[in-house]
Amino acid sequence: MSGFTETNMKYFCKLFSSSPPKSLQSEWVVELKVGLHCEDCIKKILKAIKKIEDIETYNVDIQLNKVIVTGNVTEEEVIRVLQKIGKPASNWRSD
Repeated sequence: MSGFTETNMKYFCKLFSSSPPKSLQSEWVVELKVGLHCEDCIKKILKAIKKIEDIETYNVDIQLNKVIVTGNVTEEEVIRVLQKIGKPASNWRSD
């Protein structure tokens, strides 16, 4: 990929809604729709997310059923972790 800078790669990946290779990420914001039905669900989600390597912050918005993770992490990684605990997740922007 001669001529592409890290910034260009991130721009094109965001433009086409895909995550760049992890080696090119520095800090991303992952926003996902997740069913947050009860306090136990939220605790389970937070426990699973905080185990993800290279995250900076994580939070849930109960009213919006939204999980927000920042750091050197891809959307696919967060979705995979949530699916392992039985919580389906999807891209915040998709409907």
